[in-house]
Amino acid sequence: MNEVFSIKRWGMLVALHWAGNRKRYLLAIPAILGLLLVWFSFILIMDRFDPMAGFMQWMTYYTGLYFVGCLYGSTIFAELGDKAQGIAYLSVPASSLEKVLCGLLFSVVAFFIVYTLLFYLVDIPVVYLSNRLIVQEHRVWPGGYAIDPSVVFNVLKGADEMEPDRQSHILLLAFFAIQSAFILGSVYFSRYAFIKTAVAVLVFILFFMVVQKNIIDTTLPEGWHRNQFAWEKNRGTTDMLTIRFPAFLSGVLGFVFLYAPPLVFWVATYFRLKEKEV
Repeated sequence: MNEVFSIKRWGMLVALHWAGNRKRYLLAIPAILGLLLVWFSFILIMDRFDPMAGFMQWMTYYTGLYFVGCLYGSTIFAELGDKAQGIAYLSVPASSLEKVLCGLLFSVVAFFIVYTLLFYLVDIPVVYLSNRLIVQEHRVWPGGYAIDPSVVFNVLKGADEMEPDRQSHILLLAFFAIQSAFILGSVYFSRYAFIKTAVAVLVFILFFMVVQKNIIDTTLPEGWHRNQFAWEKNRGTTDMLTIRFPAFLSGVLGFVFLYAPPLVFWVATYFRLKEKEV
């Protein structure tokens, strides 16, 4: 049997993980449903004209996805925070790769699918109810502007308010990148993994913004500014001078920045778990 990865052994590990965490996972489903229902009910009460606008659905989906997903990811290797449970977990006859893939199956794949289904299970009927209330009570905003019926937010299309998100799903990719950092934190930090990882992520983001704003941007010649992988300078109302990387290199860099961060953190999680000691 392969010592690195065996599909049979991995399947048994998945079954073991489910048996040990089934109750916690199943209790989380009605909790998420209840929170979504309470929040949408609050919106229906507070906003009489257009409570389920696309922006409100988009904000609700991503706020819950980021918070619950990162919280869940920071607990996927929670056994390592306790000495007795950590020893038992590390002694399970499965490779580090199989344990990481098991954790990613539940924390990334299963969570994303289940959360999205739960969101739509609440969102679709609430959008229908919102449109019925608008028709029954009023059809126009104060001032005479017609109220368009709300449309169910489509995760696969991205946010209408953000052009880049419609093209490349930046918010979803950013979620997987940030959640992967919390998954790494669940292995790296023995206690208070969520809080410590959140602080580390915030410090990194602030550091990146300071370097970008106060160091990189200040080195550009006067009148120049960055636009992704290009540098631009206005030369009048319609004329603009642009310097950019070749199309192939820009495509490679864009692919790396969009898709590489989760992979980097997942690989780091593997190596950290491989050398983990309790």
